[in-house]
Amino acid sequence: MKYSILYFFCIFLLSLFSRISYAEITESINEQCSVHINSISAVKTPSQTVLPKQGWQLVQLPDKWTNHWKNYNGSAWYKIEWNWSCQNNAKLAEPIAFSIDYINSAGAVFLNGDLLWQDQHLQEPLSKSWNMPRYWILPIAGLRSNENEILIYVKGLAFQFPGLGTISFNNVQSNYEIHQSKIWNRRTLFQINIILSITFGIICFVIWLLRPKETTFGWFALSSLLWVLFISNVLVTETFPYPTSIMATQANLAFFVLYIVSFCIYLLRFIRTRLAKIEASIYFATGLAIACIFFTPQQFIYFVFPLIFLIYVGLFFFTCVYISYCAIKSRRADYIFLAICLIGICSFAVLDILLLLSESTADARPLSPYSSPIITFFVVVILGTRLTRNVKKIETFNTALEVKVKQVGEDLSSSLNEKHQLELENVRLQERIHLSHDLHDGLGASLVRSMILVDQSAHNIPNQQFLSMLKLLRDDLRQIIDSGSSADNKIPVSPVMWVAPVRHRFSQLMEELDIHSKWAFSREWQAVPTALQCLTLIRVLEESLTNVIKHSQAKNVKVSMTYLVENQLILTIQDDGVGFDTDCVAQQGLSIGMRSMKMRLERIGAELILSSKEGCTIIQAIVQLK
Repeated sequence: MKYSILYFFCIFLLSLFSRISYAEITESINEQCSVHINSISAVKTPSQTVLPKQGWQLVQLPDKWTNHWKNYNGSAWYKIEWNWSCQNNAKLAEPIAFSIDYINSAGAVFLNGDLLWQDQHLQEPLSKSWNMPRYWILPIAGLRSNENEILIYVKGLAFQFPGLGTISFNNVQSNYEIHQSKIWNRRTLFQINIILSITFGIICFVIWLLRPKETTFGWFALSSLLWVLFISNVLVTETFPYPTSIMATQANLAFFVLYIVSFCIYLLRFIRTRLAKIEASIYFATGLAIACIFFTPQQFIYFVFPLIFLIYVGLFFFTCVYISYCAIKSRRADYIFLAICLIGICSFAVLDILLLLSESTADARPLSPYSSPIITFFVVVILGTRLTRNVKKIETFNTALEVKVKQVGEDLSSSLNEKHQLELENVRLQERIHLSHDLHDGLGASLVRSMILVDQSAHNIPNQQFLSMLKLLRDDLRQIIDSGSSADNKIPVSPVMWVAPVRHRFSQLMEELDIHSKWAFSREWQAVPTALQCLTLIRVLEESLTNVIKHSQAKNVKVSMTYLVENQLILTIQDDGVGFDTDCVAQQGLSIGMRSMKMRLERIGAELILSSKEGCTIIQAIVQLK
């Protein structure tokens, strides 16, 4: 995926060892016309505005001016003198495309004294044109018939091996195809590389966040981040955000060092190996190396930077050898695939170095960028083998589990039938209990009220009043039937509307019995109860008021609803009657009504509190609301 040893250092090695000369000075434009390069020369210059008349010396391209101007930091002019000609004195029928392989580090191009192009920054921080092949279409009208001159201004620092790459003249179509090939090899492949690195890095980072113990994924995510930071140097053409070219190079080399360390640790974690002392030594040495990178004087960079680079390349090669040894020793498929992958990386790197050292390969393409899709394939294969092994373990476990479940199922088959019968009986019993409670609390209260009205009446009850009493009993019975599923009932819009039907019925009865009643309810819900909670509290209220009328001999009754806190509703019924023994009721359960109230409240998670003495009896239902 991303484990190639870097196009940046391919350029670095190229600057050290490669030297390419033109086999001939004539380049064909088409079948009739050609370009003749007469000379290529270079000269030092103090600035872009000064073109020296003396001091020019012939050079061969690609040229690294440190070969003839040792440790020179500054600017130079390259002059290319050329002309074109066509057979049979024919006219030039198409424009000429002029291309430059690279400019190291920043520069500008002039044709016959006219500016064609220049980098954005020709002063520190310098632009970077070493990673960008460029070409220009030279119009026929701008060319001289006899002698033409191309001047290329280049500015760079000695430790970056400044200079000019190869040049070529061609027709537009052929030049475009060559340029696209260069862009693919030098930029597109690295863009794909970065995309794959980011994708795999994010996936592994998420896995590590979910499972911090899987440190392998954490190290892989870290190495992916450092690789992206390092390889981005191949794509960017400016040194931003770094203030100088030296600092940009220092940061890039530091990213490479940290990447090698994190990737080597990832490889060790992949094969479940931890070398505590060796790893600690590597961390310490890496700290020293980074300090050297940032504090080495500029005149020693030429020696220190390549040395640090080679040391960490050696660390990577040593780790690859160790991984291969462990793979052969363990004979695990995923380890073997990883070893093959690493051998491929090392092979590509060695071939690229040999390719760069060869003087006969001016247009040779480095193989390292192509390792990305190959490594991606191997990573998929490695993950696939691990997934296959895990799936087989799961299938084996599922088979054993299926046999066990079948055996347990047979053992539980008979007990399930018995349990089902018991559940049916329990459901029937619960339904009977619920029905009895509803009849007692709802219809029973209405019957008691009707009986008291008849008993207390001083004269015969008119037919219309008697019919109203029967209709009320019918409505209570219908409510009991319809409220079998209280979850479907509607919640009253306010506490006053909720308690109004009960207040109406019992207030009339208590007035006839000379019992003074006081009702205190808020106009709005502070926290809204559920339909089941509303129904339960109404049943508790009806049963409590029925007991007051039947047993208390009270003269005053107060019914109130308050919120002790925002989500705690308290329904209170207080009277000044004769009272009762609460302990006897709680222990012996003598009152069916009290027992019914308590069971209803427990069903909704509420609490019943009784407090009674002569002259003051208080019944409270406390409900926790969500």
